[in-house]
Amino acid sequence: MNSTSNPHPNSQILFLVNPISGGKRKDKLITKLVELLPQKGIEAEVILTTSKEDTIQQAAEAVRKNYKIVVAVGGDGTINDIASQLSGTNTSLGVIPMGSGNGLSRELKIPFNIEKAVDVILRHRVMQVDTGYINDKPFFNIAGIGFDAHIAGLFEQAKSRGLIGYIKLILQSFHQYVPEKYTIHLNGKTFSQTSFLIAVCNGRQFGNNAWVNPEAILDDGKFNITVIRSARWFEIPGLLWWMFQQKIKRSNQVDTFIINEIRIERENDGLVNIDGEPVNMSKTLYFNIVPKSLKVIH
Repeated sequence: MNSTSNPHPNSQILFLVNPISGGKRKDKLITKLVELLPQKGIEAEVILTTSKEDTIQQAAEAVRKNYKIVVAVGGDGTINDIASQLSGTNTSLGVIPMGSGNGLSRELKIPFNIEKAVDVILRHRVMQVDTGYINDKPFFNIAGIGFDAHIAGLFEQAKSRGLIGYIKLILQSFHQYVPEKYTIHLNGKTFSQTSFLIAVCNGRQFGNNAWVNPEAILDDGKFNITVIRSARWFEIPGLLWWMFQQKIKRSNQVDTFIINEIRIERENDGLVNIDGEPVNMSKTLYFNIVPKSLKVIH
């Protein structure tokens, strides 16, 4: 991945804070951040957002005001809300991870320590990553359908967050989930099959080091597709083992592809997992990618 180092603009920086990312309030961490910025010599505005819509509006306004940097303080969903407004502009995205999975933050190797994450902002090393689109809705890490999206919907309502909560939901929900039949159009070919999960990857992991496609690259202009054809109860431990070992392709139930666009038709409308957030979408899902369209500090 290519990156450049630029002089740090010590003004026109906006921190947008999701105060309940990861399902828990982070008042002490936010207070620490507000105290830390002047100590680091950073003149910036800090706004606690009140909703998803407010986050998007604040990010869009920052672009209109020609802010140099907008920092997402939250998880993958907060990053998506902000990055969707920054993609295709001259405003760079900074990240301070405060979510449950933090998939994109892990990909960018952003420290989970607030002070070290702020130091990354100060260093101001910028790379340009790709923007994926699913039916014109942007994503920057992974968009998944099937069991992935089903779990994302449950996880949004769950009281127990983080990796342990995620695995509990998988084990509790597996027997009730009925895989769906998909018609997949890619690389000039069409095939239909019942699949447990389809992940369209710009990044490599869902979060918490669950590596759904370890070969994906954020800035190569391509999607890496992981299709899990079936997952019977006795196959789940093996699948999870290979996933966390970054070797999911070793599973006999997995197919992978590299493409820059794909169309998937499913039997019903339903959820899609877009950067960790469940979103209701139509039966037909069209994915395409815009290379090197988002500036990210890493």
